[in-house]
Amino acid sequence: MLGKPSYGIVIANRRSFGRKTRIVDYLTQEWMSILTLAILLFKSIVLMGFVYSEDKSIIDIVRGFSNIRYMPVCVAFLLVILSFNFLAKGKGRLWLLLILNFLCSFLFAFDAVYLRANGNFLSTQLLRQTGNVNNIWGSIFAMFRPCDIVFFIDIPILAVILIITRKMFYSSPLFTSLKTRLIAFASLFTLSLAIIVGSYIAIDVYGNNKYGYIFHTYWKPEATICNASPLGYHAYDCYVFFADFKPYEISEKDRTEIQKWIDGKKENLPDNNFKGMYKGKNLLVLQVESLENFVIGQSVNGQEITPTLNKLLKNSIYFDNYYTQVNEGTSSDADLMTNTSVFPVRKGSTFFRFPYTEYNSLPKIMEKYGYSTKAIHPDDGAYWNWKEALTNIGFQQCIDAKSFKMDEIIFMGLSDGSYFRQIKDTIINQKQPFYNFMITLTSHSPFEMPKEHQNLKLDDSLNDTRLGGYFQSINYTDRCIGSFLDELDKAGILDNTVVVIYGDHDSVHKYFDDQIKDIQPSQSWWLENDKKIPLIIYEKGQIPQVIHTTGGQIDLMPTLLYSFGIDKNEYESTVFGRNLLNTQQDYVLLANGEFRGNIDKAKQSELLNGLEYADMVIKTNFFKK
Repeated sequence: MLGKPSYGIVIANRRSFGRKTRIVDYLTQEWMSILTLAILLFKSIVLMGFVYSEDKSIIDIVRGFSNIRYMPVCVAFLLVILSFNFLAKGKGRLWLLLILNFLCSFLFAFDAVYLRANGNFLSTQLLRQTGNVNNIWGSIFAMFRPCDIVFFIDIPILAVILIITRKMFYSSPLFTSLKTRLIAFASLFTLSLAIIVGSYIAIDVYGNNKYGYIFHTYWKPEATICNASPLGYHAYDCYVFFADFKPYEISEKDRTEIQKWIDGKKENLPDNNFKGMYKGKNLLVLQVESLENFVIGQSVNGQEITPTLNKLLKNSIYFDNYYTQVNEGTSSDADLMTNTSVFPVRKGSTFFRFPYTEYNSLPKIMEKYGYSTKAIHPDDGAYWNWKEALTNIGFQQCIDAKSFKMDEIIFMGLSDGSYFRQIKDTIINQKQPFYNFMITLTSHSPFEMPKEHQNLKLDDSLNDTRLGGYFQSINYTDRCIGSFLDELDKAGILDNTVVVIYGDHDSVHKYFDDQIKDIQPSQSWWLENDKKIPLIIYEKGQIPQVIHTTGGQIDLMPTLLYSFGIDKNEYESTVFGRNLLNTQQDYVLLANGEFRGNIDKAKQSELLNGLEYADMVIKTNFFKK
């Protein structure tokens, strides 16, 4: 017969069983904490899947998981958030976890929307620009996709479960008192923070690969997001935001390197026949909202989409490899680059953050040569803070919405038709020579033109899509430009005026590329999505030319100044762009750090420094005299 177990073995077994019971009991009571952590980790992976997916509307779990570079850091940031649930008591802990889940999900969902539109996550700097949202809610909601429900689908389910099981809940004996809850909060918070700080020290402080750093602002935002994780990105973004309130300083070494980089772009080529070809002429620049290059010269159902622009090409220099380079400031970044030839800052809007930075700008140089200068927007001057910024950039006069009668509103504001009708007399009667910088508005997303302004006859399968709406919007603006230029021509203004037309940024492909691919029947020409915008330099009676040189918006200022006969010494040492009318280089650097054109790898790394140098130039008022 087997003997009875000893008393010590019985006690040990009971203790072991007791420990297992307490662990099971704890896990049973903490099911909401564990589930919330798992859910938020899954949502982080989904969001990362959007970052690296070519189609930002497709959930790529595999790529999302593989592109969270430091998983312990990602989990640690989630635990920092979840640690706050210990500050509540009893049932309140469960509901607080649900609220924390919802807040993170809300942030992730809007990250997905902003990512879809701009290739980046939301930044704290954008919160300073919420006034811009008032009239573009339609554009924002148009960016949501059915797949975004993944960020919220669990919320109502969990809420129902909590309501149904509310009487079954009992408090964990470990976390009933305030003292134990504070200890639990502090312990989890500190442990998570220790993982983050330890990783930072090991990787960022002692590591030697800055592209592997957890916390670093890169020219390519995916790198920051990938390394820090979604919540980590926002935590670091908040740090950068508050650090920006400190005065900026620049060392003599940095100052020398920046100037060397700018001067190093000079090609020192002999002048050609483009030099001074427009000397003494008026300059009228039209920045057209959302105008992409793919519509130029194209027709649908036998109807030209841009008949006015097509007609202008017969007397224009047309750059067909010209690219948008805007960053988070979108249209205002186009204003900046056209008039200063400096890249916008990497975070937020340059016009909001640094409206008083001084530049050796296009309007200042034109004024020096006897030109009167005006910037004309149909928007309120506070929108993107453009009026204050452009005034400081050097325009003698800035005309905004307050100078117009709001007699026809289409979506965001004054219609292009009314805008051009009301401003034509100002253009005609002003002192010459002049430089006018004008912005259009109506062709903004989500491209919902009123029926009375839809001039194209499109099949329902196309007209009811965002692309069809885009065709109608651009066609309307094109017709308004045509009527406006006809009026200027009748008044004799075009006899002595150069008209420059370009798009501020890509738009229908930027926001709705996934929907364009689904349109049937399809046309190959409208599937192109490469951030190209047209650049048209028109002069009455000019012999047409097409220039295939690859360039972008920072190149327009030196290109125009060269064609207007301005001495290169006036601007070559302050511009980040190059003269597209006299260059042997064929490239453009986009806002996300990508290149187009023909540029070798060794040269790319050098040119990428320009994005960081531009940040330093703007933040430190580098060109202030």
